Amino acid sequence: MAAALILCVASCGSDPRPTNAEWVPKWENMVWVVPDESALGTPPDGQMCQDTLSALRVQSEGLIPTPTSTIDDLVANWTAIAEAAFFECPPETSSFAEAYDEMATIEESIDTSLSG
Repeated sequence: MAAALILCVASCGSDPRPTNAEWVPKWENMVWVVPDESALGTPPDGQMCQDTLSALRVQSEGLIPTPTSTIDDLVANWTAIAEAAFFECPPETSSFAEAYDEMATIEESIDTSLSG
């Protein structure tokens, strides 16, 4: 009985979510790898798109779980929009401007959730 209680205390008390201090630098790196829209060129530089997509995929590892479950979906959506935009280069269903606008809106929601 005592062994079961110790096991439960050890496993039940652990929180798998990172702290803001642990997670925010990873998120900032993720956002940082996306170049300014003006740097993409017209037509977009294919190598820059490939490099950005590769960096996004590397940086996205370990971003979920987030510090709070309320932003897990936001981060997943932001990542999907960014990856789709740079995979299609330029995005087929929208423009880079639309993708950047959507990502900015999501970033604001994430920032608000983290600071609240």
